[in-house]
Amino acid sequence: MSGMVRRGLSYLAAVGAVFAVAAALGLAAWALRIDRVETYLLIFVLLAGGIAWRLGRGPAVAATVAFALVSDYFFLQPRFGFGGWTSSDAVRLLTGVLAAAAVIQFVHVSRGRQILLEKRKEIDYQHFRLYRWDESAERLVLVKSVARAAPYASVDWYTVTLGLGEGITGVAAKTRRSLLVPDASQDPRMVYPAGTTPIEESVLSVPMVTQDRLFGVLTLARIGAASLRVEDLPVMESIAAQTALALANAEQYAEAEQTIKALTTIEALQSTDGVVPATEIEGRILQGFLDLSQADLATLRVLRGDGRYHLAASGGRFRPSDGAPADEPLTAAQVAWLADPKVPADIVDPRSDQKLPEWARRVRELAGVSASVYLPMRAGQRFVGFVGLDWRRPRWFRPEQLGRLQLLAAQAAIALDTRQALERERSRVEALAELEHERREFMQIASHELRTPLTVIRGYASLLEDGSLGSMPPMAQQALHTLMDKSSEMRVQVERMLLLARLEDGAAAPRMTKLDLRKVVNGALDRVDPQLRLRKGRLAVKLADAPLMVMGDSEQLASALDNLLQNAVKFSPGPPEIEVVGDRQDGRVRVVVRDHGVGIAREARSRLFEKFYRVSNPQLQNAAGTGIGLYLVRQVVEGLGGRVEVESQPGQGSAFEIELPVAQD
Repeated sequence: MSGMVRRGLSYLAAVGAVFAVAAALGLAAWALRIDRVETYLLIFVLLAGGIAWRLGRGPAVAATVAFALVSDYFFLQPRFGFGGWTSSDAVRLLTGVLAAAAVIQFVHVSRGRQILLEKRKEIDYQHFRLYRWDESAERLVLVKSVARAAPYASVDWYTVTLGLGEGITGVAAKTRRSLLVPDASQDPRMVYPAGTTPIEESVLSVPMVTQDRLFGVLTLARIGAASLRVEDLPVMESIAAQTALALANAEQYAEAEQTIKALTTIEALQSTDGVVPATEIEGRILQGFLDLSQADLATLRVLRGDGRYHLAASGGRFRPSDGAPADEPLTAAQVAWLADPKVPADIVDPRSDQKLPEWARRVRELAGVSASVYLPMRAGQRFVGFVGLDWRRPRWFRPEQLGRLQLLAAQAAIALDTRQALERERSRVEALAELEHERREFMQIASHELRTPLTVIRGYASLLEDGSLGSMPPMAQQALHTLMDKSSEMRVQVERMLLLARLEDGAAAPRMTKLDLRKVVNGALDRVDPQLRLRKGRLAVKLADAPLMVMGDSEQLASALDNLLQNAVKFSPGPPEIEVVGDRQDGRVRVVVRDHGVGIAREARSRLFEKFYRVSNPQLQNAAGTGIGLYLVRQVVEGLGGRVEVESQPGQGSAFEIELPVAQD
């Protein structure tokens, strides 16, 4: 009843204020001898706003109606009285009323916000409790208690945990709706710690929910029945919503930090050069999963060379009492259910999930596991291993959390696969290096062993040729001549193999002397001349008149030029036509050997200087060779700081160019 009286008085005060201001303005108009006060409408709009701020929206509306009525009598006509409006007066009055309505609404909204802000500051509670929802335990756990009155301070509220639907707080969490209980001591849903006498109090519980996820409950209490009111609900709901959002952001930030830490740990393994042992790498991978998942038990199994999945690492706070079964390697058939790409990572109950094989269920039972997740690790189409994560309490993950674990598993698979690929490549390189070393040794041994009998053969052949061992028939002399030619070719091949072996081992360091390259070229031309004459070939030589001075080993350079000239003769199907140019250009000495033979295909030119490489060409089926001649040329020229290049077209011949630095004075 007192509320209605106060409200009626506020209306009377508002109307009275309008009439008082109107009378004051009328007296002012009479004293000044003017028909009306031009600022009348502005004054009453401001007055309506002031009344709305002080007394509320209802009294302000009543004041607006009152000033519309008195305005006709006092100010819209030149003389006192009613009636006789003009259209201009009507528009002015309507504008003033609309302006007053707008000001009243604005003041009402602003005042409401201020009152709400003041109420937030003025909510008077005597006990505040913050419960967090523990997803793994499925319980509401008290994490903060603030007592402002003696009955609450003497109670240990931390001993009570609540499930969904238990207690007033649990009911609010289950329904996800705010709950206000006027007298908790009379409500059977209220749960007090053991040994606590029920308190006559009002209790308000508001769930903290964001994105349809429960984070906890805020609970306020105040001594006395109905001491908390419905007006307190909007304030607490706003606080709960903001708290839930802050907790969600903090949780996502913490999870992101853990993910980045785990990925960084595994990413660092990608650049390993083999110094870090494999066991340490596997241990780091497992630790990354433990940091991200907070699992009680974690195991990492990796595919080894025997085709079985061995236990590479295990860790966590709990280990099986009998770890022997966990160490047994698993066959591909035993993990086929997990190797299937259609099987997603998911939380399973090892005690009841039927898709788990017996070995997985047995190990989990030994450790007392209540929830497990298996994460396959695939590198492309290869199933390289998997990680098992276990918890002793029930546990569930949101899809985005499982996604982060799967991302970590994919990164771990890349790390393991890269490591294994590096090990395989390192083993292959070591095997190739050993094979190359053995080949060089064989070449050296074979060359030395061939040199001795070859020398004996040539010695006796020379005695036969010069008649020291008696005369020979003409047919035998022709055979002896062929024998001497072939032994000469064989001697060249043996010397070439010995030189190549010494170059590769670094045992044949060039004897650097200052020499005129023209003399080396002329010596090589003299040695190839018999072959040219035999095949009725032609040779065109154009050497510079001035000396072509270079620093080099004359014997090695001679061997290189011999190979180029002999190839020019050998790979010419008809009578060889060879051109040799030697000059000096741009501070370098240049020698070009050009032929008009079969030429070289484009795809073969890139491999032409490789060791033992021979061009596949039907026209060259009868051409003898070992594939080391051009390789030897490159080794000699580049060893002297020069370069060798080739230009060729099939059917048009080839041109090999050697460039060497000019010898400094």
